[in-house]
Amino acid sequence: MATPLARPVVRDVIAVLGGLLLLGVVCGVLWWLLVSPAEYTKTRQGGVMDEAQLARRFSVKAVYVVIALVAGLASGLGLSWWRGRNPLFTSVLLVVGSLVAAAAMALVGHALGPGDTGQALEAARLGARVPETLSVGRDEWTVYLAWPVAVLAGALVVLLGAPLEDEASTVAAETHASLRRRR
Repeated sequence: MATPLARPVVRDVIAVLGGLLLLGVVCGVLWWLLVSPAEYTKTRQGGVMDEAQLARRFSVKAVYVVIALVAGLASGLGLSWWRGRNPLFTSVLLVVGSLVAAAAMALVGHALGPGDTGQALEAARLGARVPETLSVGRDEWTVYLAWPVAVLAGALVVLLGAPLEDEASTVAAETHASLRRRR
């Protein structure tokens, strides 16, 4: 059984990690809806892409980053404000949760997107267009950093906007309160 002090911590873990996981899934669906993957044209040698398709390949990653930045900033602001009882612990949860959200977004988008490009190219007839699999790419892992950077930026805004209570003002307030009680 959880102690009374552990309950808020467990609630913070569930709220932050669960909220970011859910947001990552929603963003994965949004990513899939907003992008149109690049397409190969079937040739005798396999498949080729023209310049327009290469630009679409870039836009898949760019849309992922934009969605991740907006969702990450909003969730960093909201969750830091809502669960700001322990800012350091909340910040650690936000980083872990943002990595979970980044992975969920990529996995959901990939699962909803077109299937294996290689198999589709083999089955396609000459001249047919075959969409590329929806993914960020293995070599471009830096795209996944959009989530944690944005989440921490949102948390930083909340932390910098929070009133600072120093020891002197706390002692002064307690002294003032005790003097008023004596009267």
